[in-house]
Amino acid sequence: MTASTPLLEISGLHKWFGAFHALAGCDLQMAEGEKLVVCGPSGSGKSTLIRCINAIERPERGRIVFDGTLLDDSREAARARLGIGMVFQQFNLFPHLSVIDNVMLAPQLVQREAASTSRAQAQALLARVRIAEQADKFPGQLSGGQQQRVAIARALALKPRLMLFDEPTSALDPEMVGEVLETMQVLARDGMTMIVVTHEMGFARRVADRVAFMEAGRIVELQPTARFFDQPQNERTRAFLGQLMAH
Repeated sequence: MTASTPLLEISGLHKWFGAFHALAGCDLQMAEGEKLVVCGPSGSGKSTLIRCINAIERPERGRIVFDGTLLDDSREAARARLGIGMVFQQFNLFPHLSVIDNVMLAPQLVQREAASTSRAQAQALLARVRIAEQADKFPGQLSGGQQQRVAIARALALKPRLMLFDEPTSALDPEMVGEVLETMQVLARDGMTMIVVTHEMGFARRVADRVAFMEAGRIVELQPTARFFDQPQNERTRAFLGQLMAH
């Protein structure tokens, strides 16, 4: 991939759930190192978009190209997807495994790493998300914010080049939101390419290079962050931001 080639390129993406047209022709390009925040009302297609990128959902039409590889059903696409990590609304940790075993699992299963290697990497990742002291506890012994930081460490374990965050703070109590957003800001400062679905507009202002607004399965506005907030062009974007700022 050359410096001018997008790391991620989405064109003409369509997805239906029965009669519901969840994605209605989405187009997006992202450069390596870019941070994109995606916002919009419920049901606008935000989560479906990033779930299609990671093949949790399969689009009926359109193309997704990551690092020069078309993400279809081929073995090459499956290998390329290992470069995409994802963090969900719910933490999805294995409750019967310790924190460190949750982080070690994917490298051992997918990359056949030796236990000693994966353990050392997991310890480093837990330190990176500032939760190393909880390594031997089980998920049920942690707060929601701590569990989400473990989930971030787990997603980083396969050394992704792109991280997807699907409303990572929406299931958290308000006092726990800040610690997760701070962890994500550290990743952003370290140069991680990120797509973040969130309504945390303060985070978007601080971290995002661009912000996208989705409505009815389409990206109806995509602007550099300052312009998105100060001079939104779409009437629906202005109304959405007005509602958020009123709360």
